[in-house]
Amino acid sequence: MRATSHAVIIGNPNSGRAGDRDFLERHAEVLRSGGLSTEILNTEYPNHATELASVAGERLVVAAGGDGTVNEVINGLSPEATLGILPLGTANVLARELGLPLDVEGACRRIMEGGETRVDLGVATDESGNERRFACMAGVGFDAKVVGEVTPRQKRYLRRLAFQVAAFRVLFGSRFPPVRISAGDDVRTARFAIVANGHYYGGDYRVTGPGLLTSGELETVLVERVGDLLRPDVFWGIIFRRPLNRTMKSIKATAVHADSAGDHVPVQIDGELWGELPMTFHVEPAALKVVC
Repeated sequence: MRATSHAVIIGNPNSGRAGDRDFLERHAEVLRSGGLSTEILNTEYPNHATELASVAGERLVVAAGGDGTVNEVINGLSPEATLGILPLGTANVLARELGLPLDVEGACRRIMEGGETRVDLGVATDESGNERRFACMAGVGFDAKVVGEVTPRQKRYLRRLAFQVAAFRVLFGSRFPPVRISAGDDVRTARFAIVANGHYYGGDYRVTGPGLLTSGELETVLVERVGDLLRPDVFWGIIFRRPLNRTMKSIKATAVHADSAGDHVPVQIDGELWGELPMTFHVEPAALKVVC
């Protein structure tokens, strides 16, 4: 039984079908038929979902979109609010992590009938002290450059193929300065790092083993040379969905710091660009209440 009978759907017009108000209205009616008084709010500009979520109070807040929309919402939620997800994006990483149905009808049923749990969140802090929470991962270097190459139009129409094409373009056309990753006295160097809060990445690819989302730790997977991603054992491991940390080194810690000597190294948070190094990442245990 839900602690609240009031819900708000926050939709991103640029995320698949979420911009079709009739589409969202039909599924809002499904939630209403299950006893949830449901309002629809469409975002109008970047980070608008954060603003809308911040005034939702203790209502059930349903993010209708992809991982970028989910990320904006979790950065505005109050501690008392509950997150629901209508997975309408390209990768839907958090929905996969939680074992949610990826079809919208099934997701609606889960919102009405499912339980609730608490999961960890990661928090990125830049040099100026600005913070950004993340549910899935932060990427340092290579994949942040890939994210920067993909336009919203390409993402909408080519979906995951847009990222695959961009990845090869970046891999063979960019330089990757060394990045120093430190967790206390443990200091490593890599050309690409994934700071993972969960084990899925970019859809159903895996970077770590299961269980990380409630472990109270982040796991940072280190790629010492970006070209290693094409090494046969690594490449076929990725294709066959084996965790990347089996073939790459990693650090488990509650906090890590990343910096680079004078180079501009970009960072992506849950699939969206967010600043550049230096940056610190730490975990907030059980910070998010979510429908599961």
